[in-house]
Amino acid sequence: MTIGTKRTAEEAEPVAELRNIRAAYGKNPVLSDLSLTLRSGEIFVLMGPNGAGKTTLVRVLIGRLKPVKGSIFGACANQSSSSAVRLVPQDIALFPLLSARENCIAFAKMVGADWRQALSLADHALELTGCKDIASTLVGGLSGGFRRRVNIAVALVGNPRLLILDEPTVGIDAEAKSLITQTINALKETGISILIVTHDFDDADSLADRAGFLFDGRLIRVGAPRDLLSAVFENKKCIEIVLSSLPEQVEQQQLRLLGATPSRSAMIWETFQDLGDKHPAYILMLNDASLPIKEIKISDPGLGALYRHLGGNNPT
Repeated sequence: MTIGTKRTAEEAEPVAELRNIRAAYGKNPVLSDLSLTLRSGEIFVLMGPNGAGKTTLVRVLIGRLKPVKGSIFGACANQSSSSAVRLVPQDIALFPLLSARENCIAFAKMVGADWRQALSLADHALELTGCKDIASTLVGGLSGGFRRRVNIAVALVGNPRLLILDEPTVGIDAEAKSLITQTINALKETGISILIVTHDFDDADSLADRAGFLFDGRLIRVGAPRDLLSAVFENKKCIEIVLSSLPEQVEQQQLRLLGATPSRSAMIWETFQDLGDKHPAYILMLNDASLPIKEIKISDPGLGALYRHLGGNNPT
């Protein structure tokens, strides 16, 4: 039994596939005609507002919810007898009074490894996640970033083909977040298929090979980030207008006439413009608008901008 062995060209097919899935809780429909393919050696980032059906989709993938209609192929089929799919939950699911290595050994035993296999799997999982140096440290004494990496390691001991990460960088500092991002990219190189469910658009922009947006139980946009952004924004730039105070009603009207709408807060507005060679003129126009502008930021649109364009609100 090995973890994350690079797969051959013949095996580089879809790891899991859902076709025309309909899922419900009793008479309450959640997912409607949803199709999704997850591939080997690829990071797929799933985004959507609360209540859109993300948790339900994950439950279908890991076999905890049987769909009312549709077909499931690959690693997600017959989940009752398989460790091919593993979920790393947002909440830390570890034994705090055991060391990182002991946690991995315990989880390896749970998926049927004997002692020799469990030791080997645990050491390899800790190495893959950059946790080798803290293997003997009690989990309860680790930083939040290391606990999240050990949380990933215990999922790897079952040698999954599909790894699902729910908000993998929530609640940790920038340095720990960067290390987890490096860990996820390294895991992709082993050939594992990775699905990330997140509201962190920085994570989405830096990690996604493909992205999908789930709204009201339907995947409404799926594709490579560059293709998705190009199709919606073409050559437009994202212009973020940061205000120094809450805008009065007349100021809000001015901002809307400039094509701007509230973004991450009532003091941050954004608009998308194809500036071309009109960059200085547009900035001058903003400055002449008698608005309480603190800062103007101009950048290429990212997946967060697309999420808002599709009707999503930033989480608070």
